[in-house]
Amino acid sequence: MRCAEYCEVVANRPVATNQLEIEIHCPTVALHAQPGQFVQMRVQSGYEPLFSRPFSVFRRFPERGNFSVVYLARGTFTRMLAAKKPGETVFVVGPLGNRFSLRQPANEILHVLVAGGVGAPPLYLLAEEMVQQGIPRHRIVVVNGARRQDLLVCQEHFAELGVHLWAVTEDGSLGERGKVTDVLKSLHRRGELPHDHCQIYACGPTAMLEAVAQFAHKHHLRCQVSMETLMPCGLGVCLGCAVKVRTPQGTDYKRACVDGPIFDATEVVWK
Repeated sequence: MRCAEYCEVVANRPVATNQLEIEIHCPTVALHAQPGQFVQMRVQSGYEPLFSRPFSVFRRFPERGNFSVVYLARGTFTRMLAAKKPGETVFVVGPLGNRFSLRQPANEILHVLVAGGVGAPPLYLLAEEMVQQGIPRHRIVVVNGARRQDLLVCQEHFAELGVHLWAVTEDGSLGERGKVTDVLKSLHRRGELPHDHCQIYACGPTAMLEAVAQFAHKHHLRCQVSMETLMPCGLGVCLGCAVKVRTPQGTDYKRACVDGPIFDATEVVWK
């Protein structure tokens, strides 16, 4: 089920430097959004900004019909979104796209969630679902990375779930110093990533996704990635979100908005 309607802003609060969580009243998304899915939003009814923007669903509050997304306020659209007050409205279409799929038997798999910056929110929803489904917490590993501590998103929410949580920052201001792949390499050296009982789920900047995909390929680990692309329409019409993929005949393109945004990492042609 999908909605396309003006929805009321319930809250719009800072969660990190230049990053906010906006909570929106939309019972359809609150009830039906799945981990990895997104919504398209417009901030006003005029032509500026012309296109809507995609935002991954972070949290759902079905009991009160609300959901939230986390966004970085750095352009015209997101600064307008940051100015929204409770009681004002935004136009929402969603939920859209596919979802992260849980490898089975889920209770016997080590699930490794790798997040970069504002890539963390959809992985939080995935981790929350895993916990609710009864997957043992010691089988859920979250590697949450950012350039600096003040840019790290969702850390306290992951911690509240009680999963095995790594923080990693490039400047060493919190947790491990380095990149998320450094933590993956460390885990692999210690024999904690069994290739036949491990699944990686990654969301973040494209360069990070490519590095995680290369690591997974090298060590024969299964990996799903959430592709970050421009999605002007979100409905598969404009073809603005094409992702180059491998096919038995060579290569082709898929639309991130309707064929993704979640892809098997081995399917994506990175360069």
